[in-house]
Amino acid sequence: MARLTAAPSVWHPLPDPLAAELGRTIAAFGHLEDMLKRAIFALERDGLPGEITEREFSAWLRRMEHVETDSLGNLIERLDQTLRRAARVDAGLIGELGAIKNWRNVLCHAAWHPTPDGWVPAFSGSNGAVVDSPMQQGELQQIRDRTLGTARAVARLAEGLPGSDGGPSD
Repeated sequence: MARLTAAPSVWHPLPDPLAAELGRTIAAFGHLEDMLKRAIFALERDGLPGEITEREFSAWLRRMEHVETDSLGNLIERLDQTLRRAARVDAGLIGELGAIKNWRNVLCHAAWHPTPDGWVPAFSGSNGAVVDSPMQQGELQQIRDRTLGTARAVARLAEGLPGSDGGPSD
């Protein structure tokens, strides 16, 4: 059942500084998705046999085409599976990606309402999660910073593979 706690009202534009930070945070989610796609591609490519048949290569290309259009949740699952196949399980990274996915869903799908305590990203998720507390600009910046840090960790997966431009990273 939908959680409609406020009377219908007109759309309230967010204050410019909050809107700008929200936009930068959402852009960080897009960057994370791009890094996930690149890491999956690199890990999958690294797992290809040295002598691959045309049929195997075509099948791999089709899988990679699906990666290009996957949603964040599917990309996280695919990365987890790819890491497991490569015996490089990283439960901490996968857990962090799941937490970021939850924030992405909130921030990309919330209806923002002004309250005396600030702006509330009113959101009810399909998993029963409810967000109805005010958020400040600094909280959005923390989520953005966390997202970009995780994107760098994902990028290091691909950079550490043989033949990558960046070489091993710390």
